[in-house]
Amino acid sequence: MENQITEKSTTEKKGNTTNKLLIVVALLLFCFCGYLIWQNLELQKLLEAGDIAYTEVSSERDQVKGELETMLAQYEDMAANNEVLSEELIAEKEKIEELLKQAKGKNWTIHKLRKETESLRTIMKGYVVQIDSLNQINGRLTEENKVVRTELSSEKTRTKDLTKKNEGLNGLVTVASYLKTSSLKSFGVKVKSNNTGKESDRAKKVGKIRTQFTILKNDITDPGKKWVYIRILTPDGKVFSEKTDDSNKFDFNGVRGLYSSKKQIDYNNQEQELSIDWIKSEGFPIGEYNVEVYADGVDIGKTKFSLK
Repeated sequence: MENQITEKSTTEKKGNTTNKLLIVVALLLFCFCGYLIWQNLELQKLLEAGDIAYTEVSSERDQVKGELETMLAQYEDMAANNEVLSEELIAEKEKIEELLKQAKGKNWTIHKLRKETESLRTIMKGYVVQIDSLNQINGRLTEENKVVRTELSSEKTRTKDLTKKNEGLNGLVTVASYLKTSSLKSFGVKVKSNNTGKESDRAKKVGKIRTQFTILKNDITDPGKKWVYIRILTPDGKVFSEKTDDSNKFDFNGVRGLYSSKKQIDYNNQEQELSIDWIKSEGFPIGEYNVEVYADGVDIGKTKFSLK
């Protein structure tokens, strides 16, 4: 009987121990399940946060790509007259193109892209300022060039006017420097046996033609030795001349022709009386004669007389 009671007691103790173990195991399983559930929730949160971060980074990358593409277009639109500046713009544009390649590829770092994009933007602003300054300077230079060209054109016009005036003045000075005559007359002279004579208009009695005149005072002309030439044209237009070759010719009014007589004078810018004779062994034809006086290559007086 005692043995039965002891066995029963032992069996009950074993049952209680088993129950306790089962309870402990159940509690552990419950805790482990709770832990798994918590970890699953945390993992979901991390995944959701990762998705958000990825979306944000992708969005930022797309934004950076857009900014790079905009800057690339701006760099392409920018133009600089300065050769060095143009080379620098090309170099910066190539940097942007390289960054765009990186942004489109898998191996990219948003922080690096953002940093280099900001750097390129800052550089671009500097170029914009430089180009704007160059354009302003070029505009001012263009306006100044227009003004200078206008002034140069006006100066050329004034120079031409002054040249014409100067030429006119030179012409006036040249004309003013010519010798001038007064009291010019020519007439036939009847020569007497004592070699004296008197004025006559009878062709048969005339032995020579005398031309008398006064050379006026002229302070402009150059003083010194000067030749005075007389041309006597007969009624039929011929020139009285001892010879007809070049030795009896002189230059006047742009041509070369015969002279009848000549005389060298020493002109000192003062009035001077002159008398020049033309002697002819043959007779003088009847009619009107034209007499021309020349000095320094221009005519300084003309007159007429008649023989009958």
